[in-house]
Amino acid sequence: MQVADRFIDKAGHALMRDFGAFYPTGHTVVAFREQQEAEQVLKEFQAMGGAFADCVEYTAAQMAEFAEHNLQESGIIASLGTSMTTVRSYLDAARHGATFLIVPTPTDIAAEQAMERVHHAPSFMLAQRYHRFAIEEMH
Repeated sequence: MQVADRFIDKAGHALMRDFGAFYPTGHTVVAFREQQEAEQVLKEFQAMGGAFADCVEYTAAQMAEFAEHNLQESGIIASLGTSMTTVRSYLDAARHGATFLIVPTPTDIAAEQAMERVHHAPSFMLAQRYHRFAIEEMH
């Protein structure tokens, strides 16, 4: 399996969109210091059903491999925005052992519901929601 193949959702949609840079529009990327907490939140999302059932987990090693590949392969245009800076923050978190969830958040309501679950995990580190033309820092 190629590194980028891991970032295709269950519907077969590629999550790489911004001139080769990782840009999962309509999703929120969340990192946790503790893998057990990430897995618990993942189970909660899956139990919620709907779009949340498509939430996927990536280990620190998987995200680090993907981020390194993405930083090397993205186009010059991608470096003009914040996409690559965000991927670098994922690489840094992955190198520190973070576990990641990519959560479908196509609406503001879905994003609010997702963050309610995420904030219950003490090891929550970061979350960025991808809009069509912006990356929103979620708190």
